[in-house]
Amino acid sequence: MSSWRNEILNIFEKPLSSLNIVSDPDGLLNDENILTKLQKGNFTVVEIQDFISFRYIFETKYRDALKKHEQFLIVRTDKDNLNALPYDLLKMGSKHKVGLSTFFPKLSYPIIKQLDVTDIDALYTVYGQYQGSSSNNDTIDFLLKKVYKVHLNTIENTTDFMKFLLSYHYRGKQLPKGLVLYLIKEISQIEGLKSLPVKQLVQSRSFFYSYLQDEWHDYINQLREEQDVVKDPISSNSYYHTVHPFSDPDVRRLLNDLFLENKLHPVKGFNKEELPVWVHPGVVVDEYADKVEKFNHFLEKINDEINNAFTYKTWIDIAKLYGELSYLYHQIANELNKNVHKNFRDLSQTMNQNFEAWMFEKYATLYNIPYYPSPVMVDRIPHYLESVERDKVALIVLDGMNFTQWSQIKQSLFNHEYQIEENGIFAWVPTLTSVSRQAIFSGKMPMMFSDSIGTTNKEEKLWKTFWEDRGIPKQSVSYQRSLGQGTYDNNHIEAIKKKNIKVAGLVVDTVDELTHGAIQGHKGMAAELDVWLKNGYLLNLLNGLSEAGFSIFITSDHGNTECQGIGRMSDGVLVQSKGERVRIYNDKAVRDERANEYSLIKWPNIGLPEEMNVLLANENKAFIPNGQQAVSHGSISLKEVIVPFVEVTPLKKQ
Repeated sequence: MSSWRNEILNIFEKPLSSLNIVSDPDGLLNDENILTKLQKGNFTVVEIQDFISFRYIFETKYRDALKKHEQFLIVRTDKDNLNALPYDLLKMGSKHKVGLSTFFPKLSYPIIKQLDVTDIDALYTVYGQYQGSSSNNDTIDFLLKKVYKVHLNTIENTTDFMKFLLSYHYRGKQLPKGLVLYLIKEISQIEGLKSLPVKQLVQSRSFFYSYLQDEWHDYINQLREEQDVVKDPISSNSYYHTVHPFSDPDVRRLLNDLFLENKLHPVKGFNKEELPVWVHPGVVVDEYADKVEKFNHFLEKINDEINNAFTYKTWIDIAKLYGELSYLYHQIANELNKNVHKNFRDLSQTMNQNFEAWMFEKYATLYNIPYYPSPVMVDRIPHYLESVERDKVALIVLDGMNFTQWSQIKQSLFNHEYQIEENGIFAWVPTLTSVSRQAIFSGKMPMMFSDSIGTTNKEEKLWKTFWEDRGIPKQSVSYQRSLGQGTYDNNHIEAIKKKNIKVAGLVVDTVDELTHGAIQGHKGMAAELDVWLKNGYLLNLLNGLSEAGFSIFITSDHGNTECQGIGRMSDGVLVQSKGERVRIYNDKAVRDERANEYSLIKWPNIGLPEEMNVLLANENKAFIPNGQQAVSHGSISLKEVIVPFVEVTPLKKQ
């Protein structure tokens, strides 16, 4: 573990007070490794996000335990001045402060404050090399070169710029805002790049990929025309007459992975005999062969990623990749041999076993992680939407959608020229609609709405209350559910019909309904989802919201997974809730007994009301008749827990 982490952890070496209040304006305590280490030392970290919620949690869960010295609690706040906190809290606990200025005093604090906690490791390693002043520009220049490996002096022309963008966006690294603005300013001054939309290309990954897609189609046309004129033999070395960054071998290599991972789409209508071999990944040659090649690429890449899956960000990346792999699998499964089927099943099993183990170790650390630059838990979505400061914002919750279904939906949006900024986010466990979807619309962890945790009927009130507390009147906030069926009509959408709506929450139930009726598994769901997408409901909804001026975000409350029955359990009135992948008991002892009897998961009470004793089905098990197949949700497989969180924008807006 890095020294900066050790310095922080040393503060909490025992003996010490049961209650520790920490001023942490830079979010250092939110580091996954620190939180995990503190948990293992029997520390609980609680964030003060608002005093009302904190006071409720503190009084109901911690005050008595602290008096009895049964627990060690760390109360984290981002306030510099601890005296702003409640007096009774300060009197009970010891006070500490941690911050970046302690570790990096020579650098500009406003700049390093923008760093993601995961980048501090790299900075700590190279900080001893710093020779500059504490100015913003010197700090930015050092960070770009030493931490992010961006060397502006190597960007002299469009080919250099293309190499930089391909590497930068493929890695998915989000630079701090100050560094991005500096990059844009410096690159925009390069003579050969002044005609390009440098700002959009640097800031938006989806804009860059859309730009590449258009450029690729034009480039292939140029190659075909060149072949007609030059009449050289068709080989990899004969197509350097066309002056374009794509003619550079390094650029071509980077482009190849984008086509294999569906970030770019091969173009149709070209004869492969007219084009060199190296462009074939970007041209539809044989659709089945192309899908098999992509399938094998995803299979190999996910296997590599699983071996290094230590952080939530890595698991989100795996969820995205697996969604693409799974969607491809259902398209070509009938043509694959037994070995490939086995490889897919083995990968799925290994992935879920590793993810389940990771969830027990790290899931409890996630709700402390800030919602910027992207929320990590679904209850932080409305907080993030408030922070992006758009004139009008719409959140579409595609109930029950996992990354497999999203991959299918995404393809349909691509065909209609929508650009997509894609992220992943964690559902609340148990992955039930009444738990996780209610968390989305309330902006709170489940223990904060214990009175309605078994129903979704209070979502509208919770959604409107969240925004009213932030200065937006209820009359300017809309909520609608049970959308997605029948013929789409703008007049049925309150956010579009009423001009005063500034914030819209919309629940589309289609995927969840397909889930519960999926007698042919995910493959059958894909066929039914395809019919629904072709009917145009979602596309028309997006178009309507976009034309009404909304910035549009899409997410899900939980995913779904294929499962097999192990038999029903007859517990009668001892059970609060009976799901196919989850059961909630009134009595903890009964829950534990059933867990031991059936080798199931006793889920710890993370963020849940105290009276919820949760039993989860592990692997692909379900509490349905023995041997029966189903698609369901409620437990902690990767396909149930990590769901999409994306922003979609029509290309015409750029």
